[in-house]
Amino acid sequence: MNSLTNNCFDLVTTFCIFDDLVNMIFPNLYKTGRPRALSLSEIATICLIRTRYKINNLYALYLLLVTKFSSDFTLPSYKNFVSAMNDYSPYLLTLVNILLSFNNKTAGTIKIVDSTPIPVCKNIRINSHKVMKRVASRSKSTMGWYYGLKLHLLIDLKNNILGLRFTTAKIGDRKVLDLFLNTLSNSIVLADAGYLSSRLEKKAWDRFNILLTPKRGNMKRISTLFQNFLLNFRSRIESVFSVLKERLGLITSLPRSIKGYYSHLIRTMFSYMFQPLLVS
Repeated sequence: MNSLTNNCFDLVTTFCIFDDLVNMIFPNLYKTGRPRALSLSEIATICLIRTRYKINNLYALYLLLVTKFSSDFTLPSYKNFVSAMNDYSPYLLTLVNILLSFNNKTAGTIKIVDSTPIPVCKNIRINSHKVMKRVASRSKSTMGWYYGLKLHLLIDLKNNILGLRFTTAKIGDRKVLDLFLNTLSNSIVLADAGYLSSRLEKKAWDRFNILLTPKRGNMKRISTLFQNFLLNFRSRIESVFSVLKERLGLITSLPRSIKGYYSHLIRTMFSYMFQPLLVS
């Protein structure tokens, strides 16, 4: 990988980090079956190349690798490249879960939870859309009706992801928060009014957490100045959604299978969580 060091970031070091991590976590990964042209460590590195060059589709990424990194990777045909990217995605998800566990151990007291819609097609194409027909559903967000999935995130004040769930669009936010609370203790969880629930507040309290949401106008309780100060931090999660959607291309209609679509979502989350490795 000689030419990788000629870029504005050190992907040689990144590759070595991934290679050591893969050999430690998946020691028997390459012992059976026909070996692929690209290893899991190389696929992980390629995901960060995609992030660096702000590429949102696999074909453009493949062309970049052919033109700029042909001496660094033994590239297969485009069809086999797409297959490798999709087949290795479950292993990337394992690395994501490991980093989630680490982030939870180092996170502070304050957490922020929210969700964002992930449309799989434009509304005009809902009736003709087939790829995600078995898992997508219609729902309404603050931007209007859409057809697709929903991403639920739990982050800390440093924008590190502590928990994530992909669900169909119809799944309520409070149901996913219920799952997140099972993993939290000694935390202050900030959420919008859509998460307001006396049952969840009690569950949070039982696990030594505080669920803090804006109060509705018809409620007898009022928020203190300190509570309002904390609730102002909720907007930080919107910057995470913005990076995932605008910079990393989370929303797409290009995949041609459910496996390809979920693989794209996994690679996007992987790229966001491991992008600090791109720092020179």
